[in-house]
Amino acid sequence: KVHSTQKPLPLLERIVLASTNKGDIVLDPFGGTCTTGIAAYKHNRNFTMIEEDEYYVDWALKRFNRLQNTLPGM
Repeated sequence: KVHSTQKPLPLLERIVLASTNKGDIVLDPFGGTCTTGIAAYKHNRNFTMIEEDEYYVDWALKRFNRLQNTLPGM
């Protein structure tokens, strides 16, 4: 856990799946380490995140890049 309010990925996946359709855009105005963005991406949603702290932006990019390397066909 990197961020003090980081949520578990399975929780955000449930929220994304329950409230969006494939191809929708998910907006996270408090992006943190990109957990919402990762949940969206894993389930074929587009996403936009906003984060002002460069430390968390760096973490978000690392997590997202790691995800892209692990998903088949990505």
